[in-house]
Amino acid sequence: MARKKLEDTQPIKTVGDPKQPETPISDTQPVPGKIIKRWKIILLGFLVVLVFAAAGGGLGYLRGINQRLAQEQESVIEQAALHYQYGIQEMAAGNYARAKTQLEYVLEIYPEFPEAKIKYTETLMQLAATGQSTEIEVDVTATPDNRGAEILFNQAVNEVQTQQWAAAMQTLIALRDEDYTYRTLEVDGLFFTALRHRAIDLIVNEGDLEEGLYFLAILEKYMPLDHDAVNYAQWARLYLTGASYWDIDWSQVVNYFGQLAAAFPYMHDGTGWTATDRYLKGSEEYGDQLANAGSHCEAITQYQNVLNYGANEPVQDKYNASYLKCYPPTATPAPVPTIDESATEEPTPEESPTPEESPTPDGGGEGEGGE
Repeated sequence: MARKKLEDTQPIKTVGDPKQPETPISDTQPVPGKIIKRWKIILLGFLVVLVFAAAGGGLGYLRGINQRLAQEQESVIEQAALHYQYGIQEMAAGNYARAKTQLEYVLEIYPEFPEAKIKYTETLMQLAATGQSTEIEVDVTATPDNRGAEILFNQAVNEVQTQQWAAAMQTLIALRDEDYTYRTLEVDGLFFTALRHRAIDLIVNEGDLEEGLYFLAILEKYMPLDHDAVNYAQWARLYLTGASYWDIDWSQVVNYFGQLAAAFPYMHDGTGWTATDRYLKGSEEYGDQLANAGSHCEAITQYQNVLNYGANEPVQDKYNASYLKCYPPTATPAPVPTIDESATEEPTPEESPTPEESPTPDGGGEGEGGE
């Protein structure tokens, strides 16, 4: 019996015995491949969570940056507006040097501030016109050879203050060639100031109307023209337009130079002819043209334009001749013969005697009856 029990007992199998059959794998045991796939899915999900979390954090960071930049920009604009008002107040008080400092700060922190460049240029123009100190050391002994940007700048400031407009423009152009980044705001302001005054100088003093208008057109692209510059530009255009009709249409010559002679009588071009000279010559020529066409009444108006400026014997003779044609003398009427009323008057009959005075028929009268 004990033997039988021993036979029923199964021998213990050693691990790794090649003769020992492999234990069958139950369906309920986990498969290693499936475990790996599950970890991949879990890991992928975790990574997705991390990615979205990182993305959300990144967007929030960017929003924070944008918000901070917006706040900084708002602060800059507020500071620019504040100092701009300070600059305007200083300009109104005539403190152009202080106004210049305030506006320079505005353009430094916020170059796009509206009207800041225009007011800054106006300040520089006022400084040049009034001769106020700009706290810039001027080296008047600098030689043109081997000059640096600072020496060129100081030279330009001196030339603007002494109203050497053409020289200032040339110096500023040389400064730009030397260093186009040097004190750009101040250099631009000085150049615009010199350009404006040089244009007026060309129009008023040198009679170079075309170049003066060209300079003003360049200036107008960067800033609005002041009242005086606008007037000079209009007068120069009037002169050039009127001159374009010379020897072609005298009526237009009189029209344009008549306006200009009243507004700016001494404006002239390269020929030296003033607006008044051209108006008087145009009026005489137009009067001759009208007189030759038989329009003497209109001709005397043109001759009168000339005579209003002073005595002119040849024009006076033309005026008199046209005046006689326009207002010819009336014919003297023939004298009416007088009638002698006494020759034609009928004789009045003699008065007949009254009955008391008539004589008696016999001529005796009262005496004869008395006898």
